Amino acid sequence: MQKTTALRHASFGKPAEVLTLETIELPELKPEQALLKVLAAPINPADFGRVGGTYGELAELPATAGLEGVAEILELGSEGTRFRVGQKVFVPSSVGSWQSHAVVDCQTLFPAPEKLPLEQAAMGWVNPATAWKLMHDFAKLQAGDIIVQNAATSAVGKLVIQIASHLGIKTVNLVRNLDATPALKKLGAGVVLVDDRDAAKAALEATNGKKAKIALNSVGGSSALGMCKLLADGGTLITFGGMDREPAPFPTRYLIFNDIRLRGFWVSKWYATAAREDILALHNEVFTFMENAKIRVDVAATYPLEDWQKALKHANQSGKSGKVLFKF
Repeated sequence: MQKTTALRHASFGKPAEVLTLETIELPELKPEQALLKVLAAPINPADFGRVGGTYGELAELPATAGLEGVAEILELGSEGTRFRVGQKVFVPSSVGSWQSHAVVDCQTLFPAPEKLPLEQAAMGWVNPATAWKLMHDFAKLQAGDIIVQNAATSAVGKLVIQIASHLGIKTVNLVRNLDATPALKKLGAGVVLVDDRDAAKAALEATNGKKAKIALNSVGGSSALGMCKLLADGGTLITFGGMDREPAPFPTRYLIFNDIRLRGFWVSKWYATAAREDILALHNEVFTFMENAKIRVDVAATYPLEDWQKALKHANQSGKSGKVLFKF
C-alpha cells in the first residue's frame, strides 16, 4: 500500500499551531486515476488563508494543505487516458500539494509545462495565470499604455512588470520602500514609488500627466484609493488581494466624475468555471510567452517537507527575495 507524508490540519487556525506532519496510507489506485509523486510546491499567501479559515474556499477537514504544485505520474490505474507515466502535471488544489504522494482522478489533472524549470512549473498554476488575465481581461492594452499596481514586489507584481515590459506597456509600481527599486528596474519596471499619500502626485509627474487604463490592487485600504486617482476616465481598478486587511475608502468622486470601474478577480473562481479547453489554451499562451521572454518568478529558498516550520516562517517574512517552496 502506497503511503504519503503530508502536512495536514484537522481544524482551521494559525498554520504553526494546527498543521502536523503525518504519514498516511493512500487509497488503492482505481481505473481513471493516477498515482502522483509531488516534486515541488510553493507556499503562497492564500495557503495561510486556507489553513487559517479565511480563504474564499475552504477544504473539507481533515485536509492536506497546499494549493498548487507540480508532480510526476508514477502509475496509472488504466490505459487509454490522455496522460502517460512519467509526465509532469499540476497537483489539484482539492487534493493538497504539501505531501509526497497523492492518488487523484485523471479528469482533475492538467499537464505542467515541461520546458520551464521545476520550481517555475510548480508555481505555474496561480500567479502566472493571475498576472496574465489581469492584463488581458479588463482592458485592451497596447504598447505605450500605462498600468499602475501596488505590492509590486509580490510574485504577481513582478510577473506583471515582466509581461508589460515585453509588451511595451509602462508600469507605475507602488512599494513599501525603495530598497527593491534596482531589482524591479532590472525586470523592466517603469516608475517605482513608495506607496504613500504623495504617490499619486509623484506618479503623474513621472508620466507627464498620463493616466493608467487599469490599476491592480492586492493591498486594499488607502492604497486602493490612491490608485483610483491615477486612473484615466473609464479606467478599471481590479482588486485581487487585500494584504493590509483594511477596508478601502469608497472612491465616490472618481466613480462620478471619472466613471471608473471597480472589479474583482479570483483566479480560483476562473479555474472552477472555465472549460478545460480554455484552461489549456491559457496555459499554452502563458507558458510559451514565459519561455520565449525568459520570464521567471524569483525563488528565495527551498525546503524539505520535514523542515516545514522553518519554511513557513521564511515564507511569512516581509522583504524576502522571492517565493519559498517545498522541494521533495
